[in-house]
Amino acid sequence: MRISTIFFLVAGLSFSASTSAQLICDDLIISEYLEGTGNNKGLEFFNPTTEPIDLSAYELQRWSNGEGTVTDATQLFGTLPSLTTWVLVNGQTEDVDLGGGAMSPMCDPVMQGLADQLDNPYPAPTYMNGNDALVLVKNGTTVVDIFGKPGENPGVAWTNDAENGFTDVGDGAAWLTSNHTLRRKFDVVHGINVPPVVFDTFLEWDTLPVNTWDGLGSHSCACGSTGTNNLVETPSLEIFPNPAVNGQFNIESGQSVKQIQVYSPEGRLVEVIAPTSDIRTWSISTSDWKAGVYFVNVQYLSGSIFAHRIVVR
Repeated sequence: MRISTIFFLVAGLSFSASTSAQLICDDLIISEYLEGTGNNKGLEFFNPTTEPIDLSAYELQRWSNGEGTVTDATQLFGTLPSLTTWVLVNGQTEDVDLGGGAMSPMCDPVMQGLADQLDNPYPAPTYMNGNDALVLVKNGTTVVDIFGKPGENPGVAWTNDAENGFTDVGDGAAWLTSNHTLRRKFDVVHGINVPPVVFDTFLEWDTLPVNTWDGLGSHSCACGSTGTNNLVETPSLEIFPNPAVNGQFNIESGQSVKQIQVYSPEGRLVEVIAPTSDIRTWSISTSDWKAGVYFVNVQYLSGSIFAHRIVVR
């Protein structure tokens, strides 16, 4: 998708973008941006609406280093209830020797432990380095939110230098999108649908120190707030052993279950169970799965959703 295509697609959405001060709590937004040291990088998404959102319709695109086309993209997955968050974190779990003495470090396991989804292997959006624009797209065409300015290379990062279009051109400009955590301001309830003329970080984002991720999974805005990490968790369900052993793990529920979905670390659906009777115990084989962190979504007949991570070795 070329930059001119982005402008064409969003031309009809300029009204909603220009009225974001009103309570237009109608779609997913990027609520937190983490550009930390090494590969400590991630994004948080928030559902400000009153209804669940099917995340499989959404794709996060990276427009790297001012490129006029999409560099790489990751499809989200799962169902996100109203006023909850979804956390996407860099998926590199070990150091990678790049040769010549260069090393690509693993993402901090503590940060990865806060994720609902680990990103794809390199190249992927969470390998951003401060000067990459990010575009959240729905159903392949509709621009839902934009971070940065697609098609512009600001230098090292977008800055506080208004005289130079908030790019890293002038002396003494402060980098804002590199080595910072950014959180969406409370009064931002709607995404940016049109690529901005300039990207002024402070208009919609608060800046925090590098490697700050203690707020992941919680967001507050004028549409509402959540104090819990992503999906609703219920103590009446157990998933064990964790890590899985002997090529399987077990699920035991104290309530009637409508559906169980298991996603791979890359977001691929690897298992679906839709009970036809009131069965509450399952054994799931992992013998053909590769090692990694898998994500289990259990939806009850009541409508609540249990989200859990299971490690497969």
